[in-house]
Amino acid sequence: MIPEPIYDSEQLRPVSVLRSALARIDGWGPLAWKEILGAWQLPGAVLAIERPEWPISGDEDERTLTLVIAHGLGRAQPVATADWVLRQTWAGLLAKPEIRAWTLRPGAAVRATNACYFQADGDGALVLRLHALLPYAGMCLDARRFRRFLKRLERFVGEFTGDIRLSGLAAHRRAVAVQQALRAALPAHGLIAFLGENSVLPRNVTGGPASQARPLAVPEPLAITVDLGPLGVHRGLGIKRGVTALAGAPYHGKSTVLQAIAAGAWDHPPDDGRELVVADLALLFVQAEDGRRIKDTDLSLFFAQLPGADATVFATPRASGATSMAASVLQGLAAGVRLLLIDEDSAASNLLVIDAGMRRLLGHRLAGTTTLLELLPTLAAAGVSSVLVAGSATASLACADRVLILDHFQPEDATAKARRIAPRSKPGMPFALPRRWLVDSPEALFGPRHFLRIDATEPERPRITVGAEVWLLDLRRSGWELDAPLVSGAILAAAWCCRLAEGGCELTELERRYASFTATGAVALDPFHTALVAVPPWQLVVGVLERLERPWIKPVVGGLA
Repeated sequence: MIPEPIYDSEQLRPVSVLRSALARIDGWGPLAWKEILGAWQLPGAVLAIERPEWPISGDEDERTLTLVIAHGLGRAQPVATADWVLRQTWAGLLAKPEIRAWTLRPGAAVRATNACYFQADGDGALVLRLHALLPYAGMCLDARRFRRFLKRLERFVGEFTGDIRLSGLAAHRRAVAVQQALRAALPAHGLIAFLGENSVLPRNVTGGPASQARPLAVPEPLAITVDLGPLGVHRGLGIKRGVTALAGAPYHGKSTVLQAIAAGAWDHPPDDGRELVVADLALLFVQAEDGRRIKDTDLSLFFAQLPGADATVFATPRASGATSMAASVLQGLAAGVRLLLIDEDSAASNLLVIDAGMRRLLGHRLAGTTTLLELLPTLAAAGVSSVLVAGSATASLACADRVLILDHFQPEDATAKARRIAPRSKPGMPFALPRRWLVDSPEALFGPRHFLRIDATEPERPRITVGAEVWLLDLRRSGWELDAPLVSGAILAAAWCCRLAEGGCELTELERRYASFTATGAVALDPFHTALVAVPPWQLVVGVLERLERPWIKPVVGGLA
């Protein structure tokens, strides 16, 4: 679906007419705001003012202000450039606005959004979308305040159309380029993650680097050097393919390192502290999710039998901790996961490990039950690596190819010592990775429309209007750090995936179609701009698809879905 043009060039009017209109209607009634609607030619930009059909704020006086800037910034690193412009918008234009105005606020990650992006066609102009509430003085409109905001807007545009090249943009682009090059270099070094030396991994309450945190120091036996040519030589801790256990006493940094690896699928801006931390994009942080929905999923890899249910096509609206985590692992594998992240603190302990004493007590009742730790070496042999936080069970050491101890947030190699305590377990029999198909109608979520009404005020529990129904989606323990733009994008992506599947498609093929569909950015997800959204990673989209009531997704059993 291609949206209408942002503005009609034949109806473009000079900004001087807009200024005169604002001077004329000051103090008039609300209907006079219609005088400012339309497209206006600014020096170096076009300002389109529209009344949104679905106001994000819910206020009828909300307007969408779209700036199409002839920027002169070049097209290098377009996502990083757009992210930098958004940050400059909040730091400058929206820092002390004359009216209430806002846009998507960038966080710790550099993401493709529909709030700021480069047009795919034409001269590649930069599009910046703002939302604003029209100002009033009592019952009368306050056009003078809007005119002052217009002057600020023109000054802001001038910063991008002039000859000045700000060093901050170059640093922003370089930081992202380095992370992308490091991530691309992982396979050649046998790695699934890399944590650059001097990175600051602990976070403060706002998500930024903790001020008192010790930078990461990497001892020589663990250090890996990656030469990126013009982008520099980088030394750090490499997490190799296979199974890596992170051990250590409480509060010494195990979970912090795991969370940093999880965040390594995103690029980060300069001064984030993690701008040299990267990981394989196909990662999944799996946790126990008591009460989550499980659609038809073959759990027989973990459970030979489940009372009152068929383990090969298990389904329930409210799963237990063990079955929910098993389903998350298997659904992720079917969607192409290459790196599993597991923390004992948030895992289902009876899926993770069952000790010898408990097996003797339960006897035949555990026949055919395989724990996740028993399965990890076999997964590694099949090309799926794992990093797990181990603080209480030696079984975590036995399944690991290498063991790192975190001592005051600094890593040490403890593999040899761990081998003396817990001999290495061998991989089990090879098995075929699970396969899953989306088999529902293309209109399972959208219906006849091209948009969804999404309330992501509480990002971990968004509400979705599907036809006449309102669905509640529970993402509280899905393993993702969520905000409203990311969740809204993931739900819209799930709806588009139903159409991309065309009534029947394996998830691995659907991933390829999704990547092609979103190659142009977040505008593809929301062509009519009903929300502020970011492009979500594929595994988050799968998490949404698997947790929603629809669409129907089924395992491939005996070659058939």
